[in-house]
Amino acid sequence: MNVLKYRRFILITFLVVIIAAFLSLTAIWNSLLHTDDVRNEGWIIVFISIHLLASGILFYFSFKLSDEDALQTNINQIVNAEKEKILNKLKEKEKQAHEETMKEADISEKIKQIMTGLQSVKTIDSFANKFLINLSKQIEIVRGVFFLREKGKNSFTCQGEYALTGNKPPSFKMGEGLTGQVAKSQKISTIEEIPENYFKAESGLGASLPRHLIIFPVVYNNETLAVIEIAAFKKTTPAQLKILNTLTTELGERLNKFVSE
Repeated sequence: MNVLKYRRFILITFLVVIIAAFLSLTAIWNSLLHTDDVRNEGWIIVFISIHLLASGILFYFSFKLSDEDALQTNINQIVNAEKEKILNKLKEKEKQAHEETMKEADISEKIKQIMTGLQSVKTIDSFANKFLINLSKQIEIVRGVFFLREKGKNSFTCQGEYALTGNKPPSFKMGEGLTGQVAKSQKISTIEEIPENYFKAESGLGASLPRHLIIFPVVYNNETLAVIEIAAFKKTTPAQLKILNTLTTELGERLNKFVSE
């Protein structure tokens, strides 16, 4: 491609436009000298002036684009800009992958801490209470209840509690109430606004009302061994839900081993 050839063509074309416009203006000016109504001719002058301005702008950009150095510079700028976009996307993906890896590592560490010490307890009550205490250290809960399934039955009784005052919660059957539904469905259930008369969490600072309830099953070989109910002041985060989902099966294996011994 001969860039200089096209540049000369653009230059000659622009000169022709200028000469033609000049002749047009001269002809129109002569006509204005011999008429009393100049409104239409005045608009013609405006339009031709705009045409000249547009032609000048067109010539400028045509000349710039036909400049080999300028063209190459533009191409280089476009290529560099695209490279920068690709590099930024790759860096963002690497950052996201690193963050996901760190999250997974953090979740694994938290689960490890929650399961710590469960193999050394002697009774099922100690097992349940130890688990709830460990869980409270990794997830900000203010109340917890551990319901264990009675052997050979479809009923669950409270075997452990955390920060629970008053009488133990009553037993329930599979499918009965919110906790029973979780035992039946084997899926985590979250309630974001607990009714005010549901329960209170008490401490040395007084009594307050947690607003978020999470109920999750403990499953082994597709059988619900226990159901755990926890309450918190803050809404459960996705990372915390992932921990609880993992505990559903991991704790099931540990609990089944414990009750089988």
